[in-house]
Amino acid sequence: MTLAEAEPTVPAAPTLAAVKAKQQGAWASGDYAVIGITLQIVGEQLCETMDLRPGSRVLDVAAGNGNATLAAARRFCDVTSTDYVDTLLDKGRERAKGDRLPVAFEVADVDALPYEDGSFDAVLPCRAFSFWSSDRLHR
Repeated sequence: MTLAEAEPTVPAAPTLAAVKAKQQGAWASGDYAVIGITLQIVGEQLCETMDLRPGSRVLDVAAGNGNATLAAARRFCDVTSTDYVDTLLDKGRERAKGDRLPVAFEVADVDALPYEDGSFDAVLPCRAFSFWSSDRLHR
């Protein structure tokens, strides 16, 4: 046996892009909105705690099916709801339409948001912290 045969090979660490692609596929594969709706109170409590006011420009990041989005819209805020899983945003769109709430829904990754600094008065990170890359959390 040669030395090369005896040494185990170590697989390369996955890239952040590869991890995100797998996460996105997992979130898109099931009906997570059914579970998410049970967490509506979290969005309501977040908006109450942040003391959102009518007319505030609000960004909901990693919004999923829109619990915090809809809570902010019910407070007459101008809300943009983002997630990198369009099927979850579709559920939020359905809910907003059913409640007759005007909300902009946009596919966007929390690590690469397409907005200028200062574009919003408030950001709702209800579940986003679990999706930010570690370097983003330290900024």
